[in-house]
Amino acid sequence: MKNKLLLLISMILIASMVLSACQPAGTQEVAPGGEEEVTEVPKVSPEFKNPDTMMVINGAGEPETLDPAFIYDTAGSTTILNIYEGLVFFNREKIDEFIPALATEWSSNDAGDVWTFKIREGVKFHKGGTLEPHDIAYSFARALLQGRIDGYHTITYEVFFGPDLAMASVKDFAAAFHGKETFDELTDEELVAVCEAVKSKVVADDAAGTVTYNTFGVIPYLFPIMSQQFLGGILDQEWMVENGDWDGDCNNWVPFADPSAEDTILFNEANGTGPYMLDHFTPGEEIVLVANPDYWRTEPMWEGGPSGVASIPRVVIKNITEWGTRLAMFEAGDADYIYAPAQYRPQLDPYIKERCNIDETSCVEENKDGYIKAFRLLPQPAITPAQLNWNINIEGGNPFIGSGELDGSGIPADFFSDIHIRKAFNYCFDFQAMIRDALANEGVQAQGPIPQGMMGYLDSEPMYNYDLAKCEEEFKLADLDKDGIPAGEDTDDIWSVGFYMQIAYNTGNDTRRLASEILKAGLETVNPSFSIAVVGMPWPVFLNNRRTGKLPIYVGGWVEDYHDPHNWAHPFLHSQGAFGRIVNMPNDTAAEFDDLILRGAAESNQEARKAIYEEIQRKSQEYAVNIWLYQVLDGLHYQEWIDGFYYNPAYGNPEYGWIYALSKTAP
Repeated sequence: MKNKLLLLISMILIASMVLSACQPAGTQEVAPGGEEEVTEVPKVSPEFKNPDTMMVINGAGEPETLDPAFIYDTAGSTTILNIYEGLVFFNREKIDEFIPALATEWSSNDAGDVWTFKIREGVKFHKGGTLEPHDIAYSFARALLQGRIDGYHTITYEVFFGPDLAMASVKDFAAAFHGKETFDELTDEELVAVCEAVKSKVVADDAAGTVTYNTFGVIPYLFPIMSQQFLGGILDQEWMVENGDWDGDCNNWVPFADPSAEDTILFNEANGTGPYMLDHFTPGEEIVLVANPDYWRTEPMWEGGPSGVASIPRVVIKNITEWGTRLAMFEAGDADYIYAPAQYRPQLDPYIKERCNIDETSCVEENKDGYIKAFRLLPQPAITPAQLNWNINIEGGNPFIGSGELDGSGIPADFFSDIHIRKAFNYCFDFQAMIRDALANEGVQAQGPIPQGMMGYLDSEPMYNYDLAKCEEEFKLADLDKDGIPAGEDTDDIWSVGFYMQIAYNTGNDTRRLASEILKAGLETVNPSFSIAVVGMPWPVFLNNRRTGKLPIYVGGWVEDYHDPHNWAHPFLHSQGAFGRIVNMPNDTAAEFDDLILRGAAESNQEARKAIYEEIQRKSQEYAVNIWLYQVLDGLHYQEWIDGFYYNPAYGNPEYGWIYALSKTAP
């Protein structure tokens, strides 16, 4: 069985290259046994093209929207980091040191829960307006009151109203604020009170040139989220109102609450203050940014850092899902950066001219005839699970679960509510094959939601490994028809009847596709009556299906918003978390995790806090909440003529998260 799975994985890898394009020059094929067949490597000399344009070729998806109050995906947050700014920004690669941006100075009270910022004068928005303190207060209130479902506002509600109000959407928040069960129960007066409470948390004084933030308590991650879209997407209030958005009146906010991605005026528009302006965003085609000719920064951001107008006048970001096409563009010089998942990096290795780590000061020459400047083994703070939905949404039908019945042609909506099913799925996944073949050994098996190196991570052997015997045993212990007879002894249950279902991933993310295929292979090997379809979806479609709870299982990851275990436990496991909400745990299990998570957030003693997060990590495995797949080490590849890169994991996709620092110079 093991050899059969390895052969299947090898066939998947080879097929992915053949289907995407003819294999480009200079590749090395992988034999079924996993050993490379060394072939002669032809010389590749990309032509230097388009000196005024940086061509960024992504492959894992495009933004769902460009509205900074809506965005909660890396493609979107990375793009707008170049367009919008916050009051402070990260000090180069450091995630815990900050420099002034739209604020020039700041101070706090002794308790650390009131912060006052002096706002920079003379800053212009891209569309012509002048930055004033009220723009910052408006941007904050609009974001929290828009509060779309499964957005980042669970973070901002917690920062300003406390962990008990860290809700999944503004409608959940508003109901909880007044102690009501549903949003529809609220009176007009109560709705106005919600808005007024939000507006009281960030207060502008245009005359003094200041903005004051009133947080729930001491927030150790306040500045990190102020440096990103969470509190950093500052808008021009007058321009927003002129173009039909919320006018800032507390009597009028409800029609703008929890919109769809396309229903905000910033879906494919942008008006920030950053070093790049949006030229256009054509979904499914490209994003084009142009340097802001009136950018306010006149002094270097740090010693040797950028200032003035951006060095690269124009940036084109395209999403091309086929690896062969991306590679061909790179070899021809038509791309300055390409997305290279771990399984494809061995094809690039012979052409690495300089191999670097965090920044260019760490580079060493590897092949003088190469053309690639590579940054490898980067400690990306990201966890990728196969996320399970314990109570699948079947309203209006659901093609992802086939018939929706325990009849061999589908699965019931509560399929994953049986712990034996969840454990079986864990034992049927070949973690080592994933790391070896899909990650090229540039990753580790995850042990729950908390990544390696962070408080709460368990330095012990993972609870699950690839074991088809245990997988079979768990399937036979399941009781999906709830008749009290284990499936192994029941001809009407899962082991005898079989099932069909779909596993989803976002199109272009071949690492996630391979993870899905590895899971499919294990399940179909343990029982021929099990049938899995692996389905790729464009990023916005994938997100919408996940958000509505339609997907029974999907492979998707999380990159941290701020460096704290709370930012991992809450999104993955809290009942109001971005992913935890979709898990749909029963009330008693959800309450158990919610209590632990809130205790961890409130605990000030570090040893006690560590113990809480270790318990969360352990329970996430014991309950088999998800299949905790892997934590990847990142690898980025540029043409040799791109300079100035440094790795800051807070940038989402760091490769183009802060293009202002980059330059393009003919070799």
